[in-house]
Amino acid sequence: MIPEHVMRELRYIEVYTAKRIRNLRVGPYTSPQRGPGFDFDEHQPYRVGDDVRRIDWNVTARMDAPYVRHTHAERELNVMIAIDASRSMELGGTHRSKKEVMTFITASLLFSAVADQINTGFLAFADRVLAYAPPRRTRAAAWTVLERCWSLSDRSGRTRMLPAIRHLLTVLKRMSVVFIVSDFLSDEDLFGSAELRMLAARHDLIAVVPQDPTEAMLPGGRGYVHLRDLESGRDVAVSLSPHTRRAYAAEMHARQEALAHAFYRVPMDHLFVSTDHSPVEPVLSLFARRMAQ
Repeated sequence: MIPEHVMRELRYIEVYTAKRIRNLRVGPYTSPQRGPGFDFDEHQPYRVGDDVRRIDWNVTARMDAPYVRHTHAERELNVMIAIDASRSMELGGTHRSKKEVMTFITASLLFSAVADQINTGFLAFADRVLAYAPPRRTRAAAWTVLERCWSLSDRSGRTRMLPAIRHLLTVLKRMSVVFIVSDFLSDEDLFGSAELRMLAARHDLIAVVPQDPTEAMLPGGRGYVHLRDLESGRDVAVSLSPHTRRAYAAEMHARQEALAHAFYRVPMDHLFVSTDHSPVEPVLSLFARRMAQ
């Protein structure tokens, strides 16, 4: 069951996103491709081979030459939200855990899609696919996804993203916008895989990466601190010396830079979201910008 303090935030997100989407609305989604549909694109002079059923006789009469009416192809946009339910997402400082931020990110995307009449699906993974729901666009379906998102837990601990990528390649039959909400802490060669490149070629991929400030720097104090890897269970003792602090901070900064560079190479858009700030506004801005493209 979702805790009350998380429910309060989710109810706020539902109301706020509906209002923001109305203000940021960029109009209904249309395909850049031409084909059968109702949304007008342009008139062009008739050429041999054009479908004579598309001749616009009113324009033809005015121009004294045959003209063909072109329309945008009808294409309904689907959004798929793939969330990381592995143990590493349980990390959190004094404000929010990465799991809470992941839930708020998912809520922002779900309620934005509902407000904009977009079909949205759900996939949860850890070392395997834990849950999947095909794209739907109802408010009840959105809340069902959030309940499942919160209740999911994986006992194996490890993060394996490639099984989720392969599953998406199988189930997504039409072009979709795929949000992958994860810290991308995995020992797989994800960015060197043919599966991820194939998914990016077929769909529009966006990585949303929750980050906790405690990951970027060591805690204050002197002596040693004991750290445990939530996924492997391995314990290590880390010195809190100035040299170790600098080396640790530099390593974490380098990891983020390498991750951003890897996203660009795929290619896939990305967004880093800190747990000590509300994720709603940056996610909504990203969502609106992607819908406008």
